[in-house]
Amino acid sequence: MKFIKYLSLSFIFLHGSSVLGQEHELVSKEKLFPKHQLTIEPALGMNPAPTSDLVVSNLLQWNMTRRFAILSHTSYSYNNAFHRNFNYITNNYNYSIGQKLGIGISFSGKHLSQTFSVQAGIKYDAFKETLNNPEFEKVVVSIASFSPDYGFMYNLKFGKKQYFFSYRMYIPLYPYPIKSKDYTTIDGNLANFSLELGVGIHIK
Repeated sequence: MKFIKYLSLSFIFLHGSSVLGQEHELVSKEKLFPKHQLTIEPALGMNPAPTSDLVVSNLLQWNMTRRFAILSHTSYSYNNAFHRNFNYITNNYNYSIGQKLGIGISFSGKHLSQTFSVQAGIKYDAFKETLNNPEFEKVVVSIASFSPDYGFMYNLKFGKKQYFFSYRMYIPLYPYPIKSKDYTTIDGNLANFSLELGVGIHIK
């Protein structure tokens, strides 16, 4: 009888320790991999090539599960920011507005979170220049167009509290290779390649 009593007490103790350990493990995982996490991440950046374009953007990210995320990226680019007037040519305006949606996979640690996503959306480009050379007649050229925008985005969050730092890099896949297999079209991809740095806020 004593043996059975001691065996029962040992089983209860071991079972209770196992339950407490599982609860502690679940709590730790919840801290490392938060569920239903909504963040807003405004940032400043640039398209480094072929011209230096300034970028103002915002990323909205919702982690539906610990791994799966839905993202919305909105951007405004002030194109050719540092070379607006030359050779009697005045750049009246040159900008791009983009909106992309994406899905991604997140990997979280104690102080940082990384998300790799596929993005797709549309971009609006507007451009106007004036040639005002006294030797020629005044000429004004303006263009406005829509184009698709596809690519990969890497998003890094680092910080532990409600506010954190955010870094992201966008690698476009248009026009090469989606529209054309000609490697010379990579120049168009470089024009949309962006590096952005900002802050973020945990909303939920």
